[in-house]
Amino acid sequence: MAQDWVVTPLGPIHFEANDVGLTKIGWGEVPQLDASNEHLAAAKAWMDSYFAGLQAPIPKLDDSALTNFQSRILHALVEHTGFGQTISYAGLASSAGHPRASRAVGSVMAMNPWPLLVPCHRVVRSDRVIGNYSGAGGPSTKIQLLRHEGHDFDDAGHIAS
Repeated sequence: MAQDWVVTPLGPIHFEANDVGLTKIGWGEVPQLDASNEHLAAAKAWMDSYFAGLQAPIPKLDDSALTNFQSRILHALVEHTGFGQTISYAGLASSAGHPRASRAVGSVMAMNPWPLLVPCHRVVRSDRVIGNYSGAGGPSTKIQLLRHEGHDFDDAGHIAS
């Protein structure tokens, strides 16, 4: 396993990878281990581009630890939301072929091993309220990410744009 970290506007974010791909993105610093891994380099470049408002290729992900359902939901999220777009939990469930699984989608978002890269912050409630966020800082971090992507919020906490 290789790991490294970078400082972002959200604070330090770390990456873990193996020979297959990126296995985890997390909050905080970690000891640097074999930071020459190509998947770590790709993840760091992606993160720099994201916070600069630019597009970059998504690094290869090692999703072998996920269930088929988790993998389908997370891959559908990447496919159906770009920078500045949101999707509801129900919409994501439907787009992944599981139209009655919106609550289960919430559980998958909570365990997402690649926050930001697999943009669980873009999944919101059907009434456009942001819902929960399990990343460091909780919902305030989700709001910060959505604002970074061009969204505004009304006084009731709904996404206004």
